[in-house]
Amino acid sequence: MEAELAGHYQVVQYLGGGGFGQTFLAQDNHLPGQPLCVVKQLKPMTREPRELEIAKRLFDREAETLYRLGSHDQIPRLLAHFEQDQEFYLVQEYIPGQTLDREIRPEKPLSESVVIEILLDVLQVLAFVHQERVIHRDIKPSNLIRRSSDNRIILIDFGAVKEVSSQTVLATEQMHRTIAIGSPGYTPSEQSGAFPRFSSDIYALGVVAMQALSGLRPIDLPLDPETGEMSCTAFSDQMPVTPGFAAILNKMVRFDHRLRYKNAAEALQALRLFLNSGEYQESQSQIITVPFPDSPSVKTEAIEPNSRLPTQASSTEPLKFNLPGEVRKRLERLVAEVVGPIAPLLLELALEEAQTSQALVEHLSANVPKERRSQFQQQADEILWAIGATQPQNQSSVTDPPPSVPSSMPIPSSMPIARTIITPQPVITPQFLKQCEVELARSIGPIAAMLIQHILSENPYLSPIELVDALIQHIPDSKAAEAFRQRLIALL
Repeated sequence: MEAELAGHYQVVQYLGGGGFGQTFLAQDNHLPGQPLCVVKQLKPMTREPRELEIAKRLFDREAETLYRLGSHDQIPRLLAHFEQDQEFYLVQEYIPGQTLDREIRPEKPLSESVVIEILLDVLQVLAFVHQERVIHRDIKPSNLIRRSSDNRIILIDFGAVKEVSSQTVLATEQMHRTIAIGSPGYTPSEQSGAFPRFSSDIYALGVVAMQALSGLRPIDLPLDPETGEMSCTAFSDQMPVTPGFAAILNKMVRFDHRLRYKNAAEALQALRLFLNSGEYQESQSQIITVPFPDSPSVKTEAIEPNSRLPTQASSTEPLKFNLPGEVRKRLERLVAEVVGPIAPLLLELALEEAQTSQALVEHLSANVPKERRSQFQQQADEILWAIGATQPQNQSSVTDPPPSVPSSMPIPSSMPIARTIITPQPVITPQFLKQCEVELARSIGPIAAMLIQHILSENPYLSPIELVDALIQHIPDSKAAEAFRQRLIALL
């Protein structure tokens, strides 16, 4: 492999490879700032002139397809394609982020709401792909990237391109459609038999969803003893699934392709209907409740006189992440202000991987845009300092108690300390919530309902204006956010 390709792509890192070729991270030396890009090298399995010519035509055609698909925000743009030394190269946009195989891991099942969020995101981009008459053919967690900048899921590594290197088994170019591309465990029978369909992608995505829900590898997913097929029923004892959602997943992974959803648009429609159904709303209400008390109430919790304040722990010791519930909620809310409804999952992953409080903050900060990172880190430090896990910035030592209240000094009875919790008069009505959902869905799609429920579950006593202000943080376009705010404020 040459260190520089096409005269200006400088290879900086090997990313992976297999029988079809190799993938590299490279710099484009012809552009200002030498931006990173991904270079895919495709090696034909023959040097025969006739078959190389077929491979060249096939490569050009698939490159044109990738150029077209790259117009979608959740598919990497194809920047260039070229041939060098009888090998073919694709240059694609580099997407900072991590693949979903970091989130979907054995024995680490994800919640139903998180899996629904993943499905919604992938089905929307896959519907575009199918509309363009393209079958991906290799959907799996490692081909789905959660983009760092906005946590949207990016679809990569279209299987059709791999035909360029494997087409030598063909007698004619017209037979190239019979090549079986895919990954074990995610490939349905018709695709293994070299007859892929749009519903083949639906099968693979259904397997990904079941894998995420169960914490099992695809090959370990149990079969329904009555039907002999994969089914949510087979692992419902370990991970209960709402019946309506289970029915959608079961249909996605049917062995007979004629019994599946025909394409991503059909599956997406079914999922949206479920999310708007009474069954889904009822299942969520059992988890998330939004109380509307009749009148304001005041609850005071006094700290007993002569009690001692706890001494802060050292930040250098490994942290056992049994965070108090309120501290965890505050961290989650802080992350959600920046990244949106995926915050619970990101926090869970950070808690699993970090060994110290500093590492925890660093893990979380990696998902925050650079311009907000410093402020985020300071706020996270302050939250953790409250339990002695770390210290806020500008403090000399976390082991030193605040100078105004020494850790060894008892609180005299003449200095009562109390925390007053005021529950505001409720003004939010179900009608207003529904209008919020409708208006928000115009900007961020069907995940609007889940976002509203999540915000209210963490802050059940928000006023209508506070709710609106919280929601506009998740609308990326500033003009759309202001229009959203004006429309809803007008209803009050």
